[in-house]
Amino acid sequence: MKKEIIYDEVLSMLNDRVDYKSITLSEVARRCDMGKSTIYEYFKSKDEMVFNSIVFYLNKMIKFFSSSFEISTFRTSLKTFMKAVIITMKANYWMVMPWTFTDFYAPFLSEEDADIITNTLYKCREVIFSLFTEICEKGEDEGTLFEYSESALNFAFSGLIGSFSEEIDSNFDFESQDSIDYINDLCASVVKQLN
Repeated sequence: MKKEIIYDEVLSMLNDRVDYKSITLSEVARRCDMGKSTIYEYFKSKDEMVFNSIVFYLNKMIKFFSSSFEISTFRTSLKTFMKAVIITMKANYWMVMPWTFTDFYAPFLSEEDADIITNTLYKCREVIFSLFTEICEKGEDEGTLFEYSESALNFAFSGLIGSFSEEIDSNFDFESQDSIDYINDLCASVVKQLN
């Protein structure tokens, strides 16, 4: 669908931290290999295009993290969770760090649009954290994790996100031995932090 191609390109530009002023209907049309008139069939303005692109992606991520993720064993689910968050961050780093959107892009949108996106970003982060909590509850049920506190969960989750934001770039390769070791080390770190 052409609209989703447009959404993907806008999100790619945002993720690359392209200056907001450089995101134009003409530039998006060029990158999508379509005419500017095609963009105008879907959006009246750049702000509408950016807003709809972000909301579309956020709703997609909320749906995935809240209903499409299946929990199996603790360690397998934790590793799969980490990979899903890394993929999300590679696609749009601000998905799990909403404050970065507020700092970089919110000032360019209407106050209403910025508030809607900011609230949805924080909702997405809550859904991701809730899934992390469910995975840790599975670890407790299995006996891998012992009794842990809400503050320990927050600390471990923040540690994961912090590590991802420092280590993950567009060249991250899940198949490389370094990446496999990195995920395994993070998994062990989470177990230590929560026990």
